[in-house]
Amino acid sequence: MLAMKYKDASKQDSFHLDSPQPDEIQNENQDFQLESPAPEVESGAVQNELFLPEYDPESPIDDGQLEIVGFEKPAYAVAVDGIEKPLQFHYASSLLESLEAQGVQVPYQCREGYCGGCRTDLVEGEVAYLQEPMAWINEGEILPCCCVPKSPLKLKLKG
Repeated sequence: MLAMKYKDASKQDSFHLDSPQPDEIQNENQDFQLESPAPEVESGAVQNELFLPEYDPESPIDDGQLEIVGFEKPAYAVAVDGIEKPLQFHYASSLLESLEAQGVQVPYQCREGYCGGCRTDLVEGEVAYLQEPMAWINEGEILPCCCVPKSPLKLKLKG
């Protein structure tokens, strides 16, 4: 077993490796830790819980975006196959955030367009990508994690 020992006690930035006796390791190197501490988990956190930011993505916030005086951000109707309640996209930063904020569960993994886990069929409408997705998408598919609507949408969730 190897342990780190300082060559010169006055210069703590110079050291060498030595093979000390077991009792020396315990006495000299007590402040070294070989295992990382367990990550702190919030008391109410549940694994695989639906991710939602601390704020409501569909409520207006002052985020410093460029706005044209007298014009509000557009709101687009979003219809999801199998969901009767009316949905709309208005203030969220991505279509995925907006859908989640309105109670629609969309499967996802990375939230940034790399994995394609949120792949959804676009039945009608048009979207704009905030960043070019890295995952492969076929004709008629979108990645809600990295796009926003440019018109009212009709979607069909996969899975």
